[in-house]
Amino acid sequence: MGDKTPGIPSSTNHTRVLTQYPPRTLKLIAICFVLSGATGLIYEVLWARMLGLVFGATTVAISAVLAAFMGGLALGSALAARFASRIKRPVRAYALIEIAVGLYALAVPLLFRGIDHVYAQVWQHFHPGSYGFAFSRFLLATIVLLIPTALMGATLPVLVAALQRSSVNISGAIARLYTWNLTGAILGVIATGFFLLPYFGVRATIWIAATVNLAIGLAAFLLDSRSIGVQTERAPPNQDSDGEINRPLPQAVLTRFWLFCAFTSGFVTITMQVVWSRVLSMIIGSSTYAFSIVLALFLFGLALGAWLMSTNKNADARSLRRTILAIEVLTAFTLFLSLRLISVTPDFLIGGAFRLGINS
Repeated sequence: MGDKTPGIPSSTNHTRVLTQYPPRTLKLIAICFVLSGATGLIYEVLWARMLGLVFGATTVAISAVLAAFMGGLALGSALAARFASRIKRPVRAYALIEIAVGLYALAVPLLFRGIDHVYAQVWQHFHPGSYGFAFSRFLLATIVLLIPTALMGATLPVLVAALQRSSVNISGAIARLYTWNLTGAILGVIATGFFLLPYFGVRATIWIAATVNLAIGLAAFLLDSRSIGVQTERAPPNQDSDGEINRPLPQAVLTRFWLFCAFTSGFVTITMQVVWSRVLSMIIGSSTYAFSIVLALFLFGLALGAWLMSTNKNADARSLRRTILAIEVLTAFTLFLSLRLISVTPDFLIGGAFRLGINS
């Protein structure tokens, strides 16, 4: 009991027996996480397409999917981050989550048909106005999608708990894991919008994505079963009764500052995603293609930014604040620039098509 294992914190009280994972297992799990990111975005494009048929208004459908998707990710991540350290076998928990996501995704079309029935009953009995009816549909669709998206959001904290029980560099590993997950998401968006939906349709694409989820779950379950070594982990010191590490006031203020920056950035990001999806659909005429293009570009930017920031490992708080300021100023400038580019895009496309017609 006196030996210390890298990656396993130690103190003098509160011993628990937890599974430790070798680096090879975590590398294979990272591959699973890439595929998990792909299936998550396959579902997002599919649900936007399906809700577009239900709502009849593309902007409302995209807003409902993004609200449910991002809200579920945030809820699942928050809950999992609170309890992940108590999970004895996090890779097995990840396997169960992936299996649950795949099974639930197969039931989503049936649940959407149930929503249609509820819509009809609400209209017949209550006769709400157009805004009330749209809000009720929005709320019901969000509730249906909140469960699978919350499960998706729980995957990263659960895998971080697995990383904490290995000898890898935890900070760099988390950044790389997030980047690879976003890379898989980009591939999933492009594959869905430009290949799976056009050639296989909605139903077959759902089965393809669900099968991948089930395969990921099975692979993760087998990998976990091979990690038979256990280590004794002791709870880190200086914790309160809720398991939160006590921080001095300046650190708490700094934490609130970063949370505010993250909230503001997320608000602007999702708002512009809805706006650009709507504008691009009016230009190219296909809401699915427009949503896929915008989503892929957003994810590419997130992956690139995460990778670039992960390379800056020795930055202090002051330099990070300066970086945030520069990023936000540059973001505001590029947003205004994008509005200008969008306004001239139709003329550019029409002029290009006209010149091609003359040359042919």
